[in-house]
Amino acid sequence: MHLFHVPGLTCGGCLGFVTRALHGIDPAAHIEADLPARTIRVISARFESALLRALRDAGYAAAPVLQPWG
Repeated sequence: MHLFHVPGLTCGGCLGFVTRALHGIDPAAHIEADLPARTIRVISARFESALLRALRDAGYAAAPVLQPWG
């Protein structure tokens, strides 16, 4: 599972663009969004770097959110 902060994720339309971008590289990806926090949780077999590249190619300045262990 990957967690990303996506500052430009402000509405459902943005979520649609983000979802299409990620499904473009992994059609089986499961995406959950927290619009107020501007974060997405992605369950995908793809590497984090590939997911970030897809988001950035779609015009979203995404960054991984570090998650504590435990």
